[in-house]
Amino acid sequence: MNPLPLHIEKAVSRYKTVEYLGYKLFPIKVREIEEFTQARPAIEFVQRSLPTTYWAKPLLSAYFELDITAVLSGQNQTGLFSRAVQFLVLALRLGEGLPMEERLQLMHPIVDTEDPTKLKGLRFVVNGEEQRLMPPEHFQILRPILAAQNGIELEAEDANPELLEAERDIADQNGPKLEFSLHALMSTISTLTGKTLEEMDEWSIAELMDKQKDFNRVLRFVTCAVAEGSGASWKGGNPYPSPFFERIKENSSALIAMESYAGGAGVQAMQNASE
Repeated sequence: MNPLPLHIEKAVSRYKTVEYLGYKLFPIKVREIEEFTQARPAIEFVQRSLPTTYWAKPLLSAYFELDITAVLSGQNQTGLFSRAVQFLVLALRLGEGLPMEERLQLMHPIVDTEDPTKLKGLRFVVNGEEQRLMPPEHFQILRPILAAQNGIELEAEDANPELLEAERDIADQNGPKLEFSLHALMSTISTLTGKTLEEMDEWSIAELMDKQKDFNRVLRFVTCAVAEGSGASWKGGNPYPSPFFERIKENSSALIAMESYAGGAGVQAMQNASE
């Protein structure tokens, strides 16, 4: 993804509010992490996973058209449009403190009168008085900010969805099976930082995720350094050479050298085919 403007990068890195295009975007707090988790897929979705007819459309328009078309034809919705609305409600802090069902009613889709599948924008009220209309193009512009502000890494716009899925499959196969628990995560970070769970509820989700990554990197650096001192080595070098910085990812885990494939049989097959 293209880098964000410097002043936005600085605000994001300090977990601060970002003002852009007249919108005030707040980092979503840990106490809303369940609602955030429900809405997250609408932000990190890879647009090229959709049929090619949707690639050139603003993503919010594509979500709306997909779901309204499904409703009109009696099929199952993707749910991506309502998730996008929920994410915006959280980031704009509309109706904060109300149940999510009521908060979602504060943002209304406005459609083209001649084509009910075409979204013109989302209408909502700021501070109980000022009406705003967010066109789909604005959501497209704000999406990288919303992602960065809330600890979500977006894939490149031209990323290959099949390759990304292959990488996830490989990671799932090679990684340990863990039972995720928000309480366990927060309790561990609470122990390491000395902060209470109530204090951490007011953190941004991005700060919580950053703390998790930081502690994980330091612990793995120490583990790898001890192992390296005992003679251990890794193909490609130490995976955690620094307690401060992540190692740059150079290759896709879904791609392997041809000479490594099937014990060298891949290279032999190519040679045979060229003879």
